[in-house]
Amino acid sequence: MVLSSLRSGAILDAIRVRIQNIGRMRYINLLFSRRSVHPSQYHHMITAGMVKEDRTAVVKLPFAQILSFLLFALVLITANQAHAQPGEPVSGEGPRWFGTTGKSTPYDTASRKQLSSLALESAGLLEGAIEPDKYHVGPNDALSITIWTANTKVQDVLVTPDGKALIQSVGEVNLRGKTLAEAEEAIKKAVARVYNVNASVSLRKMREFKVSVIGAVKTPTSVSATPTTRVSEVIDLAGGARPSDANKRDIIIYRKVDSKNRVEIPVDLLPFYAFANYDSNPFVSDGDVIKIGIVDPKKVVQVIGAVAQQGEYPWRPSDSISTIINASYGLTADAKRDSIAVITKNEAGEIIRQTFHSMLSDGSITDDRPLLNGDEIYIYRKPKYLERNQVVVRGEVAQPGVYPVIPGTTKLRELLAVAGGFTEKASLIDAVLIRRNAIGKPDEYLAYILAIEPENRTPAEAEYLRTKLLEGQKQGLMIVDFNALMQGDETQNLTLIDNDSLFVPKEVDYIGISGKVKNAGNFLYRPGFAYQDYIAMAGGYGWKAEKSETQIIKGRSGDRLPAEDRENYTIEPGDAIFVPEERPSNFWEGVATALTIVTQTAAIVALVLSLTNRQP
Repeated sequence: MVLSSLRSGAILDAIRVRIQNIGRMRYINLLFSRRSVHPSQYHHMITAGMVKEDRTAVVKLPFAQILSFLLFALVLITANQAHAQPGEPVSGEGPRWFGTTGKSTPYDTASRKQLSSLALESAGLLEGAIEPDKYHVGPNDALSITIWTANTKVQDVLVTPDGKALIQSVGEVNLRGKTLAEAEEAIKKAVARVYNVNASVSLRKMREFKVSVIGAVKTPTSVSATPTTRVSEVIDLAGGARPSDANKRDIIIYRKVDSKNRVEIPVDLLPFYAFANYDSNPFVSDGDVIKIGIVDPKKVVQVIGAVAQQGEYPWRPSDSISTIINASYGLTADAKRDSIAVITKNEAGEIIRQTFHSMLSDGSITDDRPLLNGDEIYIYRKPKYLERNQVVVRGEVAQPGVYPVIPGTTKLRELLAVAGGFTEKASLIDAVLIRRNAIGKPDEYLAYILAIEPENRTPAEAEYLRTKLLEGQKQGLMIVDFNALMQGDETQNLTLIDNDSLFVPKEVDYIGISGKVKNAGNFLYRPGFAYQDYIAMAGGYGWKAEKSETQIIKGRSGDRLPAEDRENYTIEPGDAIFVPEERPSNFWEGVATALTIVTQTAAIVALVLSLTNRQP
């Protein structure tokens, strides 16, 4: 009775619920306002003792019965909204104005948070945002449809296997063959026919489907893919193409049109791998079968010379000079851009056509032409392009190392400045600049003489040997006064060339004495001492010493000067004094003596050459 009265009355403005336990029975007190109750119903409620003087009705009912009532009231409210006239406000809403939907707006915070959550859920390893006009909707795509009514509705819809979207209170919408943009327009129109409000569609989650890979692949199989998966990725998922014979320029996609028909789509992945041309690496679709062809060794073109990747490339009738050069990752830095030759041969291997081309600054090829099967492309290199012009600096400088030079331009003082200058221990008087390029080729005649036993050599051969040995100690040695250089003497500021070597030894403070003296060795340099003073320090002349033939050997240049010719030399630190033996027993002992002298100075050059090898 009470429920009947409540059901036939208007929807209550306010309901207050209070639960009471009376004995074993649970009751609910419903408190509601008089304003929304029809007068006849109100009178009946007073008679039943359910209404107080404050015009508040109290209904005491069992708990289960009240639950039934609440569910029924909820159905009434839902039906009231669903059957509202399109474009008119439902009960409880204010009037709508242009661009609004009543109390709820498109910018409802909760709705926007939900949409953001959907976007995050659908995010994966994508190349970028999905383009709605290119993405084709298919079975199992999850769509999120937002209907901007007073109470914003968001529906998650899964596209059916036959390509339809079933939208609650709207009906089904055929999306088969449509792009995401076209699908959104179709759904908007369907929603507008029912609600006369706007709607939006977003892709919640992309579908997954099966794609098969066959042919020259490591593992012929089927893999899972999405509409944003490209051909190259599917091949990689199948283990990759066979490196021995796979032809990535000969790939076919077999794609279903309907249950009876399919199309063949040729794919050439070389432009994608060479210069990231995504158009040559298309997206896959539901049920695609990808077949990788096998390289035909009789259908190739060859690229040789200054390109990043030389070799043979599978030939296609659409190939041109530019496409194959691009496929080989382009020209290298040392390529002669105006020296590109294309050769065509007949079956006998004879050249029947040869053309020359250039690559312009924009990458285009002059007189670009199609290539024939078997054509060869030659790109010539710039001579000595990769050769580095440099010098080596070792010894007592602040920063020893290998330094680049501009041949004919870089000066010695400039090199020293870059190397940080001399250290405090540097011996400028003993510094040596060796020009390796001036060191001559091996003397074949000298090698012939050295192969003869000493006693069998003629006097002329012996003299030639002695002369060459004395000359050899200065081979490649550049005469530089480093003290004068550092004081600004430009005559000593030599121009450097590639392969020069500079060695700066530590300063020495001794004089070397060898030969026929009693105690040969190194003795402390004493300013103002004559050679006799140093010989005295060595204990004097030894037995059979040829005193008149005593020689001063300059440590810096290796020059040998008679000791008695005092006006032509000054003894300096690093010099050597040599006392020969009187009247050699034979000529070859004299040669041996000369070799001893030469060895002392030639060792300097050998040391420089060993120390200044081009090592970082």
